[in-house]
Amino acid sequence: MVSWSDCWLDDQLIVEAGSIDVSPALSVVSGDSGIGKTTLLRAISRQNLSLRPRLVFQEPTLLPWLTVTENLSIVCEDIGIQERWLSLFDLSEVSRLRPGQLSLGMQRRIAIARGILARPGLLLLDEPSASLDPANVERLISNIKTAISEEGVPTIIVTHSPGDFAKLSPSYFELTGRPAVLNQSEI
Repeated sequence: MVSWSDCWLDDQLIVEAGSIDVSPALSVVSGDSGIGKTTLLRAISRQNLSLRPRLVFQEPTLLPWLTVTENLSIVCEDIGIQERWLSLFDLSEVSRLRPGQLSLGMQRRIAIARGILARPGLLLLDEPSASLDPANVERLISNIKTAISEEGVPTIIVTHSPGDFAKLSPSYFELTGRPAVLNQSEI
């Protein structure tokens, strides 16, 4: 179970306190733009430190002066494991390149791989399928399934496209209202 307290911005309540049972392994949260999905992920990350959460932002946060391999080495020095995950994401050929030499979709997939390689107790993904073509969305879904099954990492995804993750049989939630409240939902 992860929980968070009320999320405020100055004097405005953005997201009300709540909790999510992460034992089903995958939870998908949707909601309108600007409702507070990223704010929710940040609150979960900050307030559940005992789970060693890893937040992968919508905009990749790769270090531009490092190669892909060097970016992955920050969290995992095992080159064999790095190569495996790069292969799973169909990115083996870019290991020696820097982020600026890659498309945004490639950077996002590398950031997600880095999040998985960090071996968190909770993986938080902010719009992971944004800017990915359908083939890479399918690959992403397969890799999230691998991370959940092999690494045993509970995952929370916030997205505008909850249907992308239906094959993984997640628990669905929706942020609604002002201030936003998290409610169990159907896709």
